[in-house]
Amino acid sequence: MSTNSASTLTTAAVQPLLRLLESKGLSIDELVPPGFNARHGQFCSQRMSIAQFDRLLEQASKLLGEPAIGLASGQQMELSNFYLLTFLLSGCHTGREALTLLRRYYSLISDTRSPDLFVGQQSIKLVYYVAEGTAFGCQARSELIASSIHAAGKAFGDNLYQIQGAGFRFPAPPYRERLEQFFGVPLQFSQPHNWVSFSSRMLDKPLMHTNPDLFGRLRRQAERAVSRFGSMQEFSSKVMHILYQWPDSIPITKEAVAELLSTSSRTLTRRLQEENCQFSSLLRDVRLEKAKQALEAGHSDVQQLAIELGFSDRRGFERAFKQWTGHTPAAYRRTCRNDAGEMAGAH
Repeated sequence: MSTNSASTLTTAAVQPLLRLLESKGLSIDELVPPGFNARHGQFCSQRMSIAQFDRLLEQASKLLGEPAIGLASGQQMELSNFYLLTFLLSGCHTGREALTLLRRYYSLISDTRSPDLFVGQQSIKLVYYVAEGTAFGCQARSELIASSIHAAGKAFGDNLYQIQGAGFRFPAPPYRERLEQFFGVPLQFSQPHNWVSFSSRMLDKPLMHTNPDLFGRLRRQAERAVSRFGSMQEFSSKVMHILYQWPDSIPITKEAVAELLSTSSRTLTRRLQEENCQFSSLLRDVRLEKAKQALEAGHSDVQQLAIELGFSDRRGFERAFKQWTGHTPAAYRRTCRNDAGEMAGAH
């Protein structure tokens, strides 16, 4: 299967893998791609290509001697890693609301097609899709997604959540018994699609009553997220969160953001105006912050950075950046490098 270099996912998905490595006393520095700061919370706003993620999975698997790296890292998944989803899920009252929200905002996690939900009288079947990549990477990501779904179901639904089955597109691996032990049900392999099936009895039950501790943590995480844009009012803050996590490979438009918020671009404009805000100014602020982060991390290809930030060419980006900061991108990067060198020398 060929790798589609355009496909990306949020680097928040890497955090459980990093936790797994650190739990074994291993350094993450040699695995993390250049330009990513794993230790200072910047994963929440960055994207990683599927090709990069597959290489990371394979390297970690070899380093740990762990063939079931997708399962092992999926067991380390925490909802709080997903910055925007945490912000939004903290307000969900029922399983139906949470699943609907997940489908609507899935493009902010991955460029892959959103999961499909098939709701019956007794069960819900969630079919999820895995972007093209290496054979090892596709299998590992399938396991990671399924184990994350299962872990999230138990966390959200508590005793209301009951898994009924799961299926994978790949053939049964040598560690099949480990997979079945984790899910607690017989698994099916060589399926037409990847899927997880669970009881529908939690669909319209009040989630907050099933696991108040989890929702308390989500609320606190959401409040910390809101404080990031504390000067903004509620709707502007939500738009800013969406812009901040927008996939690099998908053009940002007002219409696309409005669609995610289940509204029209006209209504989005009006609601922002009511809060004395403009879509263009929010987009500018997000681009500036992402540009600064990339340059501070040593991003040297200004042309590529310009494209990633939605500019048509390097000149347009350089002109805008200088207007925002008073410096060219190259000068800003040199200043950051010099400051870092001085701090290192001081120690």
